[in-house]
Amino acid sequence: MVFGRFFGGGGNNDNRKEGQRLFELGMKSAAEFRSNEALDYYAKSIEVSENPSPYINRANLIGKRIRHFEAMQDLLRAQKIDLAQGKQFQGVIARELARNQVLTSNYTNGVAQKLVGDLHNKGPSFVADRIVCTSFGIPQIQWDHWRGVTPLLEFHLFNDLDNIVKFDDINRYPEAKELVGKYPAAFIEMKVENCPDQRAYENAEMRLHNFLCSYPEDDMIQIRRHMHYEIHKRLLVRDFGEMFDALDSDCEGAIKEAEGYLS
Repeated sequence: MVFGRFFGGGGNNDNRKEGQRLFELGMKSAAEFRSNEALDYYAKSIEVSENPSPYINRANLIGKRIRHFEAMQDLLRAQKIDLAQGKQFQGVIARELARNQVLTSNYTNGVAQKLVGDLHNKGPSFVADRIVCTSFGIPQIQWDHWRGVTPLLEFHLFNDLDNIVKFDDINRYPEAKELVGKYPAAFIEMKVENCPDQRAYENAEMRLHNFLCSYPEDDMIQIRRHMHYEIHKRLLVRDFGEMFDALDSDCEGAIKEAEGYLS
């Protein structure tokens, strides 16, 4: 959800106009998927003239980066400013806050601390595997034996790649950057447009984000990177067998479905 209205604003009239100008530049950058630039414009708009809209839009964008706790802080600030400026956005802010409160529930129920402890004790690969299996309902024994990649999980891989390209900094995700370079944009777009079960995916993604946003950002990125690698590797095993990377294998590093797009 993106807001294009800029009501009121702190400071004098010149500050409000400059705040709105920067806010609109942020919206333009976000619409063109220049997310880092958009975040910078929203921050500058807030600095010049506090207004709910850049906070709400920034919360939406950093939520796409699975930073829901930070998004919630922006929404709380937007709510406070909106109360003072005329209550233009209370309903939508309340709905977004409710969603983020669910996604960040591990901060209040004590689970986040345990999850961070498991990461430090068992490593990101172990944690990534457990989160994938729990979020998507995959029996651990299947995952451990190179099976269990469901159509929903396959969709998630390409949807996550698409999200990183549009809303994140792909340079922080080397595995994703390699996959985006390997698979044509048209193929990724086709995969993203064909979710096998939208409601089931939304539920699985909520569980996944609930886990991932429990970690500090650098740790979350590391876990997410392991997920990309492990899911894609299992897709190659599914299509070409466990020796997919052997010299005599037909595998060229992409799943069979993509072969028509690669040629």
